[in-house]
Amino acid sequence: MQYYLSSLKQKGLIKKIGYGVWETSTNINPQEVQKTTRLTHINPQQICTSFAPDTVRAHAFQFTFEVPENLRNWDKRKEILQKLGISFKELKVFGGGEQIEFKGRKVWLTNKSIIIFEKASYLAETAEQAKSYAVAEALETIKAFEHHIQANLGRYRFKVSRQHYALIKNALAKQYDKEGNKLYVASEQGSFWFIIDNSFNLHEAETIHPKTAVQDNKKIQDFFNGVKQLEGFTPQFVVNSLGIQAQNIENYAVHLKSHVKSVQDLGAAVLELVKVVKELRQ
Repeated sequence: MQYYLSSLKQKGLIKKIGYGVWETSTNINPQEVQKTTRLTHINPQQICTSFAPDTVRAHAFQFTFEVPENLRNWDKRKEILQKLGISFKELKVFGGGEQIEFKGRKVWLTNKSIIIFEKASYLAETAEQAKSYAVAEALETIKAFEHHIQANLGRYRFKVSRQHYALIKNALAKQYDKEGNKLYVASEQGSFWFIIDNSFNLHEAETIHPKTAVQDNKKIQDFFNGVKQLEGFTPQFVVNSLGIQAQNIENYAVHLKSHVKSVQDLGAAVLELVKVVKELRQ
């Protein structure tokens, strides 16, 4: 993960141990993290109507926690789950695994990881704030899940495998939704990073790249905030401005052509003057 976890790092709650991988401190207490972000586990439409346009709704999180190689009896986890009376489904993925429902969340158990699929939405002014809260919530969830399956992962090593950040009630999204159009923007590598989505009828402009969604959302948010600050900024304003700029360029070209002709005439006059001076000397 990137710099958006700096607040947790400054509190001494986590530290970076590798690219995209973080580890919690020894005596982590997720409730120490200040929770100023609004969390909703219900239909976002029921709560988002009271929020201002371009508020960030962070959602679709997927957290991958590393399972230590020496975790006792992890290879016998099916037997343990059965003894604990915990129902599970077999995963039909490469390497296999088990799927468990825990506090309304889907959790996958694999040989090397525990993957939590978070259903909640996190509403905040910025993507960074929303993600900080989501991480704190994930730490609380994994701690409770350890107790549920009677396991101890020790220090948590984890990464965010999926993350979406939407600007709700966005002006551009409203226009696209009104016209029944969709927008998908891909990077040079071919992966989508920005889409227009009308999930829950919230008219959302959404950044979805697994690695850069936070930074991308900041850029999109800054752009729309900049547009709001420009008085009279409309598509027609842009067209008119481009027309004026084109006319200025055309005028400059005409003047430049005139100046070139003047310089050429001046050069010819100088040559003629030199010729006359030579004749007088003779």
